[in-house]
Amino acid sequence: MLKILRHKNVSRVVLWGILLLILPAFILWGTGAGGKSKQSGPAFVGLIDNKKISFSDFAESLTAIRCQIILNYFNQPRVLNTLLGSKAFLGKLAWDRLLMAEKAHKANIKVSNKEIVAFIKSHPIFSRNGSFDDRLYSYILRNSLGLELRAFEEIVRSNLEIQGFNNKMTQDIKASDKEILEAYGRDNNKFKISYLAFPASKYVDRAKIDDGQVRDYFEEHKNEFTSSVKTDGKDKTGAETAPTFDDMKDKIKSFLAEAQVKYIAIKYANDQYGKLRELMAKDGLSFAKAAARLGLKPEESAFLSRNEYIEGLGEADKVVDEGSKLKPGEVSKVIETGNGAVIFIVSDTQKFDKEKFNKEIDDYSKKVLEMKKSYYLENWLKGLERANTINIDFKDYEKYYR
Repeated sequence: MLKILRHKNVSRVVLWGILLLILPAFILWGTGAGGKSKQSGPAFVGLIDNKKISFSDFAESLTAIRCQIILNYFNQPRVLNTLLGSKAFLGKLAWDRLLMAEKAHKANIKVSNKEIVAFIKSHPIFSRNGSFDDRLYSYILRNSLGLELRAFEEIVRSNLEIQGFNNKMTQDIKASDKEILEAYGRDNNKFKISYLAFPASKYVDRAKIDDGQVRDYFEEHKNEFTSSVKTDGKDKTGAETAPTFDDMKDKIKSFLAEAQVKYIAIKYANDQYGKLRELMAKDGLSFAKAAARLGLKPEESAFLSRNEYIEGLGEADKVVDEGSKLKPGEVSKVIETGNGAVIFIVSDTQKFDKEKFNKEIDDYSKKVLEMKKSYYLENWLKGLERANTINIDFKDYEKYYR
């Protein structure tokens, strides 16, 4: 149900940025029941460096993460609703934030009152006509965030400590000229391909989803479903209800059918891929002749870049990424696309404009460096997750402390 999380505009780096580029924005959410676990559940959320993490700590972190997302994406409602709609996603971010906060504390990262004030005053949500507005600041804290000034500002301190720790960890990371050039090529080189398309739309009549499958999916994921409460026809941000099975039945059935036909398309593509490679290897056939032997006819594309689309299949980014790795005449692996699968060879390459690259190199170097830091921190965080203990299921965390 979270297709948008795989969209290029909400990449893993953007999602990681929810944790790194922390905004001073928090609301009290679920705190009325956030301090205790049910008697039947675990006594604490987990262990971080052998220290027990209480349900109060987790609820506070969850509140922080949820509001960060609201303020980061308040002007992108589709992204906002998708991110807030996954309790498992929110729960994992809340746990990751606790992991990082503990490391920042142990590293003795300090943030001054002056830094906190400067950060708050620079936040656009508290500005009116381009300048910080103290009355607006107080109003938002009181009426939208439900926090006292002191409590809010101490939360900001904690966030800036995490950011400071992350900056310290990545301060020695550099991006080489070769890395910058290769990354720019991946983003800007174009490829013509000769391809075999396996669009999921061809297999729609094979989708067979019964009510039992729909019910099972609903029961497994119902904690991830939320509905906006509307007032006077407008969405009231943050208000949620729990949809019933009848509310979600048609959407779930459509989602499962879409996933099923895509699976069928990918499976068929893999079957044909094995036969294609065998014909090319044993009989020395070209890609086109081997495809014809299988009753398939390759299509020819125009020049494709990462930001373009393949008719009937969706975004070309994975195809272009794979194409950049292939030798002339080499057959790609089966590439899953937004609407199916594709197998191809590169028939022509159009290199990026060097003059354009020279004009953009400074900005692009910064982009590559930030990407490299993000990957480093992502792997570091995965290591933290493995080294510590979690006692709850993120998608069902509410049942432990209601």
